[in-house]
Amino acid sequence: MRNVDANLTPESTSYFSAPSSELDPRLFDHLSLKPWVRTGILSLLFDNLAVQYSNVDRWIHVWLAGSGVSYQWEASRSPGDLDCLVGINYVVFRSSNPEFAGYSDQEIASMFNEGFNLDLMPHTRNWEGYELTFYVNQHTNIQDINPYAAYDLITDSWTVAPEQNPQPPYNRAWEARAQRDQKNAEELVGRHSNALNEVRSASNPAHKINAQRKLKLAEDQVTLFYDDIHAGRKLAFSSIGQGYSDYNNYRWQAGKRSGAVQALRTIKEQKLANTAQSQIETYGIELPDTNTLIRRSLRGK
Repeated sequence: MRNVDANLTPESTSYFSAPSSELDPRLFDHLSLKPWVRTGILSLLFDNLAVQYSNVDRWIHVWLAGSGVSYQWEASRSPGDLDCLVGINYVVFRSSNPEFAGYSDQEIASMFNEGFNLDLMPHTRNWEGYELTFYVNQHTNIQDINPYAAYDLITDSWTVAPEQNPQPPYNRAWEARAQRDQKNAEELVGRHSNALNEVRSASNPAHKINAQRKLKLAEDQVTLFYDDIHAGRKLAFSSIGQGYSDYNNYRWQAGKRSGAVQALRTIKEQKLANTAQSQIETYGIELPDTNTLIRRSLRGK
């Protein structure tokens, strides 16, 4: 199975970067999104959805959101980051696709996100120089999740215009917590590295079994910590969060700046990949959970 070492490597982030005097000129002419960007993204999305669902244009709304459409787009990253958020009119969706009549809004959102992860985003990891991601939030009004900025691809207009000079909130207590997160991440990543070295150097089966147990425990602890930080960030961009100025968003961005988020995510993804590989070797397939099996049965997977 594949195991790699993870390290905290500080990175620049748009959140802590100085804003540019203009929006990304590759995407915008002044405040207007370039036509090729709009038509290209909508074509990708509609073509993907039309394979599985009926009357897509009746129940969907689409925005570009996040730092990529704000004045803080210049932080060094290649490819660039471009987030496409999809809104669903769930009543009209169920009417147009009656086989999903018994699904809750959250189940429908999860079904779409699984489809995007499996069928669409593997082809958009470097779309025209951007990592283009697609995500359905259960909320139908994007303003409910307090985005940095949101450009409506359907109406070709701003729903939430970007601030020219946004100021990241600074709070000593927040910074102290972020430093504790960094120390905790360093400890957990170090524990994982030590366990991984023990597995690699184990001289007999008994030693290897003990080392593998240590490694699994370290992976589980890393996953719990990463999921806590990530869940907080999702909460920040919800109807009860404060979006850009929310502490949980600050915590996430500080974790990206220190490299903690990236290191923790690397270990979690490694754990998931190894679990999937083990299931394939044992059962011939990766085993989905019950909810995923139900969704895939209706999607024809």
